[in-house]
Order: sequence, then C-alpha cells, then structure tokens
Amino acid sequence: MPDRNSALTGIPALSAEEEAAKVRELREQIPAATAGIYLNAGSNGPLPREVDAAMVQVQAQELATGRGSEHIMDDVEVRVDELRGVFAGVLATDLHRMAVSHSTTEIVVRFALGIAWRSGDQIVTLDEEYPAVRGSLAALAARTGAVVRTVSMRDAAGSPRSDEALIDAVAAHLVAPTRLLVISRVSWISGRLLPVGPLLERARSAGILTILDGAQSVGAVLDDVDGLDPDVYAFPAQKWLLGIEGLAGARVSDRAMGASGFSPVIGGFLAFNGQPLDGVGEFLPDARRFQMSGFSRPALAGSARAAGWLQMRVGLPWAVARGTRLAADFAAGARTIPGITLLADSGTHATLVSLRLAGWEPEQIVAELGRRAFAITRRVPGLPAAGEQPGSLPAVRFSWGFWNTGDEVARILELLALFAAHTPESLPMRPAIDIIHG
Repeated sequence: MPDRNSALTGIPALSAEEEAAKVRELREQIPAATAGIYLNAGSNGPLPREVDAAMVQVQAQELATGRGSEHIMDDVEVRVDELRGVFAGVLATDLHRMAVSHSTTEIVVRFALGIAWRSGDQIVTLDEEYPAVRGSLAALAARTGAVVRTVSMRDAAGSPRSDEALIDAVAAHLVAPTRLLVISRVSWISGRLLPVGPLLERARSAGILTILDGAQSVGAVLDDVDGLDPDVYAFPAQKWLLGIEGLAGARVSDRAMGASGFSPVIGGFLAFNGQPLDGVGEFLPDARRFQMSGFSRPALAGSARAAGWLQMRVGLPWAVARGTRLAADFAAGARTIPGITLLADSGTHATLVSLRLAGWEPEQIVAELGRRAFAITRRVPGLPAAGEQPGSLPAVRFSWGFWNTGDEVARILELLALFAAHTPESLPMRPAIDIIHG
C-alpha cells in the first residue's frame, strides 16, 4: 500500500515530555477535548477555537453588510478555491484534481450518475459501505438496469476475511460487465483498513472506474493518494479534518476527467467556464467541472482554517501517528477484557475501534460511558449477514484522535472492565460526588 509515512524518516521524534506539552497546548485549543473524553470524530470531529473565530469573522461581515453584494458573490469563489488548495495540501495532490462539494455521499452518487449505464452493467461494492451510499447505488441500479454486486467482508462462518481472501473475492467481479468499483479505505462500522491498493490496480487494469470513500481515512490515515490513484477519492470536512458539516472534497484522477471517465450531469455555478446564459454550458477543464454551488461562506472559512490548522499547527503526520497509536493501545487493552469482541482483527484497524461486550447492548455502554466519564462514543449497526449466517449484533465505536491522552485510554478500559464484571442490572451505582463547603 503506498503511503506517505516513509517520507517522515529522519524527522526527529518528540520526547515524552515534549509530546505531553504539545498535547496539553492543543487540548486547550479544542474545548470539547477537555469537557469530557471525545471519541466520536468518526461522526464529527471536535472544533478548534480557530474554526469558530474564522466563522464568526465572516458571519459578522455578512450580518453587517448583507450577503448579496457582488463582492460577496466573488468571495465565495475565492473561498472555494482556498478550500480546494487546503484539501490538495492534505492529500499531497495537485490543485487541478480537487473539487469541493457538500458531502461524501453526494460525491459518490453524482460521479456514479456520470456513467452512461447500460442494462446489465455491474457495480461492485462491499457490505460494510455506508448505508446512504449502498442505498443510492441500489436506486441507481433500479433506474438504469444495472446490477449491484455486494461482496461480504466476512466468510460463510461470519469471520472477517483475510486481506488476501477479500481481494480475491472482490477481484472475481472485476471483469466485464463491471464498470464501477465503490469501496471505502476504512470501514465505518469496524474501523478496518481495507486493502484498496491491489483492488484499485486490478480495476484500473480492467478499465473499471473506481470511487474510494475516504470518510474515515482522510485526516486519520496517511496515504500516497496519487500513488493509489482512485478515479475519485471522496471525503468530508467535518470528521478527521475538524471542519464544518455540509462540505466535502473530491480528488479526481486525470483519467476520470478524460474521455473514458465520468461526465458531469449536474453542474453548480462554479462548475462552468463563465455563465452559461446561452443554455449551452461549457464545463471547466479540471476537477472543478464536478463542483456544486450553494456553499456557506462561514463554513468554507471554518473548514479551510481547520484543515490548515491541522497541517500547519498540529502537523498531520504527527496527528495521524498519535491517533493510530492510541487506538492500537486501546484495542490491545480491550482484547484482554473477558467478554469483549473486536470487530477488526489485530493490526488491521485505523483510528476507529469497534467492539461488543457480552450481556450488554451497545446503547447501554454508550450511556454508561457518558454518565461515568463524560465520554462521547456512538453505536454502529450490526454487520450485514454473510451467506446464511445471521447478521451480527450492533457495536460501540471509539474514534481515537491526537487530542486524546493515555489516561483517557486507561479510563475507558477501566470502565469496560467494570462493565464486563457485571450485568447492566448489577452494575454498581456511581459514587456520590462530594461537595466541599467552605
């Protein structure tokens, strides 16, 4: 798998004292990180203070002068280009390959619509893809006569397939009449890192277009994206990039922008070369042809500031390395607790770790962690059924980031061990809080 970590060789590591000081300073800039134990960047990342400041500045301007001046309209395009540049920096790719849109799912679906589908054409995807993506692909297939081939990430016994077995299972479908492969870099359910490199290469060799869902990887995993070269790499601003909902990025390959790639079927105002007043729109020559319109200026400013702050102030390689290390420490500790089952095998997960605890419903764990440690986690649905096997139970997902600490890892493990020793009914009540008067 191509990655950018090799480029970090020779960069001196921080001492334990230096890293602790850096973490303390950064946590002061992220209020949610000190209000409790923040473990849900997989849904929405915690906001840095700088993001709020950037948004307030733009909102104050709009409040004072309105939002309809020619200057404001021009400023939208400037801010979109600014966000494109920041996104390109995060991915270490060229600006001409970047476009801005509203959500990861919107990007996936709009690009899929840009294929001239014929009855019997196939779309290949996995059973752990995001529900909105899977549902939209099914709706597309129903309208066009295409067929969705869904490959299970588990074998007939319900166990996770090895990387080799998963590659073989998917690759068996990467032949005609398959025209599109849609796959995530990281499973939003289990947190598993998927072996996308060989699959993208095989699809490319077969002339099959590829869409890579980076919702749980961009900002959490360092990949050589240009080396992987999916035709589309879609990712949101609000998760690991600590930005605002309603914005997303699309890295589009040169091939996908060519004659054998995707054709835009919906164009926002910023997708055209000039104003198509004659009713004959001329799309821009680069990835901007796939952009939409209707962006919030405060959201654009906040998301650009967030991703820029992450790169320039935090340091993306350090952030990824620290989040990955904390997740690995947590997973290793969780495996030692009786009754806990992790959804991803050791060494195969990124910053997400999902688990089940015998005798407990996930929502009960989420609630107790919130009550006892002010921890923010989330429930994820059960894995789809594999063959004739029943679908597995839902699970609790923990999203570890650079803002977390080793003490927080220890605290969550302590509580999970407590839960494992009890049923929800027998769990001791929380100790009373002593109020000191004086």
